[in-house]
Amino acid sequence: MEKETSCINSRAILDYVKKYNGGDCSALLGNLDPEIDALQDPEGYLRDANSWISCNVISKLYNRAESILDDEMAAYKIGRYATENISLGYAQRIIFKTFWSVRKALKHGQKVNDRWNRNKRVELVELKKNTAVVRLYWDSKMEVTKNICLYNQGVYASLPLIWKGAPAVIKETCCYFNGNPYCEYHIKWPYKNRFHEIFSRVYTSKSVLMETITEMEEDKAVIQQKYDEVNLLNIELNKRIKQLEAIQETGKAILSLLDLEQLLTVIMNLLSNVCRINRAVIMLVNEDQGFLEYIHGIGFNGDVPEGIRNYKVSLNRLSNILVRVTNTGQPEYIPEVKRSILRKENIMLTHGKPTSVYVLPLITRSRVIGIIATDAIDGKGVPKETRETLEVFAPQIAIAIENAKLYSRLQQQMEELKQSHALLSRSEKFSFLGNLAARLAHEIKNPMTAIGTFIQMMPQKYHDEEFRNNFHKIAMEETHRINNLITELLDLVNTKESHMELNDLHGLIDSMILLMSPQSKAKKIHISCQFDPNIGQVWMDSEKMKQVVLNILSNAVDFTSEGGKIQLITTKCTEKEKQDTVSIEIRDNGLGIPPSHIDKVFDPYFTTKHKSNMHRGTGLGLFIAHQNMQDHGGMIQVRNHANKGAIFTLILPNTPC
Repeated sequence: MEKETSCINSRAILDYVKKYNGGDCSALLGNLDPEIDALQDPEGYLRDANSWISCNVISKLYNRAESILDDEMAAYKIGRYATENISLGYAQRIIFKTFWSVRKALKHGQKVNDRWNRNKRVELVELKKNTAVVRLYWDSKMEVTKNICLYNQGVYASLPLIWKGAPAVIKETCCYFNGNPYCEYHIKWPYKNRFHEIFSRVYTSKSVLMETITEMEEDKAVIQQKYDEVNLLNIELNKRIKQLEAIQETGKAILSLLDLEQLLTVIMNLLSNVCRINRAVIMLVNEDQGFLEYIHGIGFNGDVPEGIRNYKVSLNRLSNILVRVTNTGQPEYIPEVKRSILRKENIMLTHGKPTSVYVLPLITRSRVIGIIATDAIDGKGVPKETRETLEVFAPQIAIAIENAKLYSRLQQQMEELKQSHALLSRSEKFSFLGNLAARLAHEIKNPMTAIGTFIQMMPQKYHDEEFRNNFHKIAMEETHRINNLITELLDLVNTKESHMELNDLHGLIDSMILLMSPQSKAKKIHISCQFDPNIGQVWMDSEKMKQVVLNILSNAVDFTSEGGKIQLITTKCTEKEKQDTVSIEIRDNGLGIPPSHIDKVFDPYFTTKHKSNMHRGTGLGLFIAHQNMQDHGGMIQVRNHANKGAIFTLILPNTPC
């Protein structure tokens, strides 16, 4: 609402209508403006000289006064009434008196107008001994009406009355509300002799002083009243602020706790301190068995009585106030237990002997999960403030309890899952050992059979040089195969503890390339390296990383044809809000991995190697490499190259894990 005119003017309307409408001005109020309508005392606001309203509101008041009194000149008469009966307030009359005469007052018309109105500009066109011409230029942006013009005419006509003279004659020669640029008033008042003017000047000062004192006394009383009201409001506001702060802190505290027993203790302590309750009980719904059951309570002068701790009530007992609140979701307050229909034999009442009871529901996700019941042990009942605070707390308490219950169930499920996982892991371990034993028996039995056959034939063929040479070669090959198998099995079973430290990754790769050089040179395979210069020392277990790189490099050499190429590429990866990593790509241009096999290459015992000059694959090498990468907190990935060959990618964290 715009502040365009002082409520001194609306006060005049209220007083006039009250006087000529049997003391009733209620029809003036209501639907004036949302700000005014929302006030507890709209009339008091419209009478307060320090309040301001819009021209729209004052116009509504004039229109309603005209309708109530059935008088189209009501606004004019209100102007005269205001001046004659000083409804405009002592301040305005004192200002006029200070000017000694009508002529002086008209000269200062703009100053007077600016003190109580912002809707027009006043121009004194002509001023003679007892006549004057005044023009009012209205602000087109404000909702001014003809009634405001009439009110001003009434004020100008009554000016001489302030100095004990007769009313002035006023004639409007042109009007803004008839399409003219301004309103023009021609004013004529009775001429006073020189003696009367001098007399007025002599006694005006004393009169003004007395009226000023009177006004100040009245203002002092009003200010004192306003101060008392503001002080009470401040006290209430501070109390509310502290309460809201406590509620906020309470919300943070209870929503951060997940242990139900600890949570309930904190809730009850907070209710005792913040809500100032002496005794309270929390009961929760047991949906499986269909009843309310006691969960927690305070204020029983020691331990909670066993009868209350074991208290349960069926959700079908609608006569019970606790069940009723649970079923309806609406709080109930019994201010006097003695006169109520509550069953006095109820264990809650016999133990506590309350004078009043307040029960409210705990609701979360549109579902009542329980109730809080509190009481008063004196005759004053449960204060309204306490009930309102509990209503604010209740949703937070409900959410916190529900979270704690969910967390408890989750913990139970996690424990069950952990036990199931342990059983599954044990089962998988037995299965793995069974498969390992079968594989080991199969892998060792075949070469041992071959060696045994040749040993049996040795006495008959001992002098056959060709037999001895072939037997020696085959026996050595099978012996190496068994040895390699046992070595890999030992690597798998005897898991070594990781010894992590900063090491030179590029130097490690170079040493593994050198180690594989006899095999790579034998097949005329060219091995090249493309190292990222930004990679320094890397956090790793050197022995395990050697095993990983050597295993993959060995596979690449085995599956790359003569004259082929193998490339090793390292890259440092840095992404915002992610851990820095180092990747190692080992690319070959061999046959690649069949799509049906690519998801199985890291499974134990899986191999695609055919018999070589020295040994056949056991299917454990890549499985062990995968385990070693997991020990580093990294991963190993494989994909086929777009053109030809396979790409193995090793990803290592670049910081200690």
